Amino acid sequence: MNESVYTNVQFIGHVVSSTPLLKESVEEISDWGIYLGLENDNDDINARLQIVSDVLKQVISIGDITKDSSTLKVFALPEFFWRGIKGAYINSQKANDEMYKKISDGLINIIKTLEKQYDFSDWLFLFGSILTTFDIPDCITDTDKTLSKVGDDYLNVYSILKKSTNNKSIPKVSHLLKIIDKKQSAENSYDQELSDLLCDVLSMSDGLANKMVYNRCFIYYRQNTNSIQKQFKSKEDFILNNPSASKGIVENYLQTMVNYPPVSDTKNPVQTLTYSTFNCGGLNIGVEICLDHSRKRLLGYLSEKKIKELDVQIVISCGMSLKKDSAATKQGGILFNCDGEYVIDGDAQNGDCCHSQLKTFSFDASCGPRLSDHIPASIVTDVNATTAEQKLYPHGLGQIHVYNPQKIK
Repeated sequence: MNESVYTNVQFIGHVVSSTPLLKESVEEISDWGIYLGLENDNDDINARLQIVSDVLKQVISIGDITKDSSTLKVFALPEFFWRGIKGAYINSQKANDEMYKKISDGLINIIKTLEKQYDFSDWLFLFGSILTTFDIPDCITDTDKTLSKVGDDYLNVYSILKKSTNNKSIPKVSHLLKIIDKKQSAENSYDQELSDLLCDVLSMSDGLANKMVYNRCFIYYRQNTNSIQKQFKSKEDFILNNPSASKGIVENYLQTMVNYPPVSDTKNPVQTLTYSTFNCGGLNIGVEICLDHSRKRLLGYLSEKKIKELDVQIVISCGMSLKKDSAATKQGGILFNCDGEYVIDGDAQNGDCCHSQLKTFSFDASCGPRLSDHIPASIVTDVNATTAEQKLYPHGLGQIHVYNPQKIK
């Protein structure tokens, strides 16, 4: 990936809400709801591929995207763009992640088709995250049966508390999950106690869960492909409730039953970048998926001297914003976030329950690490969509955010 040296970078985000359709969550956290998608996984993937194709056609029709070959154009989708109606796509063959391959091959075909009329040679694509698994969601062991009920049991107790007290005194489950993942602070001891209880329940489940789901980002640049895998599972990555509980079965991947395989897993059928970084036209680029950013994955690698300071740090997420204490770039480095969960008043380019962020990093001895104010997008336009396509995501197909080119320092 050293064919040229870029002096600028321009970001284009397809910013769309990628959470489940939720029953209880003003802030759109994945706590209590259903996954959206088509009944057949192959049909679902084809429908989402069509969305990407349509969005890219719309993107290249936008006049403000530079054709300057010294500017790297970066197109990004949010985490969980690809997960299907069960919460992950199920593979039928242990040795071959056919669902990931179907999606990645489909994306490559889209680019090759569009390249007949548009030059993508200076484009880097980060196609959101793809969730695949070899494990069926249903209960196999007695432990599975117990874990499948844990989320509903907690939510039932939570509902009783809300009914027996003033609703305003009971924090939303979304708020409790944000406290657990350290995205917010508890406002009082009662919130903290309820959050601690939920955290204990979910941590116990994590220790027993045996349904392994891969959460990977497919990356494409000039016919070169890479994959980056999420390391840290958030307490909100899957739904808590079992929508099929009345049938006495489990048909969806639940927060209490799922874990992510280790990044170093030797059985991983898809080759991934262990340290989540790569060289792209002379630029050192790092990518994190959601909680990995808050947990300082790239900064940790930098501290351990496993990677060098980044020129560009990209976070694709469903419930994350850029953190100054997680920056792993050089002085003046550029950070970009494409998120599918919530808005940030005054500090992001917001969509409908989603956002993008563009900032630069600086450090000085007196103030420590700092991020600049958000740099606004130069173009914000709604995605053109059919009624059928809009049903795959809880708030429609979102927006395209185009930013002005940024100088690489």
